[in-house]
Amino acid sequence: MSDQPGGRTGRQLQAWLAERADGFGAWAKQTGHSSERWDFTPDSLDVLEALVRSRYGSEADIHAGRMDPFLQGAIWYIGETACRTKGLVWHYWPFAPRRAQLPDLFTEPDAGFIDTPSVAKARAREGQGTDPLGLVLTLFWEKDDADRPTSTRLRDILN
Repeated sequence: MSDQPGGRTGRQLQAWLAERADGFGAWAKQTGHSSERWDFTPDSLDVLEALVRSRYGSEADIHAGRMDPFLQGAIWYIGETACRTKGLVWHYWPFAPRRAQLPDLFTEPDAGFIDTPSVAKARAREGQGTDPLGLVLTLFWEKDDADRPTSTRLRDILN
């Protein structure tokens, strides 16, 4: 379920996006790379992927650090690169198990809840987007959901 842009989830998403955009310069500096390196290109996603892999060793580490300023900035940067490169837009479609209250954006993780934003076409329907945090998590997968070997790259969001 998704609110209209002015609804609760829309306001949360806009606040999160504004906070990330406002903090982008500081985030870029903290990565140890010049701001010119962060040009929203596929090559910059390769640099970010190397940084993510150097800071986190597993999917569990990503879950534990999902509120870290570095990872929050990385999630925004991945999605923003897709928006700028592919003409996508940000969406927030929270999900909660039956009869549970819908989660706020980036609340504490709980099994069965979706509380992270996605990027998709402007008129996409719920579930049709790509979740940048989910993409980061799959960097550490050795097999996909069908038990086939897999190798994910952050630039895959642009395919």
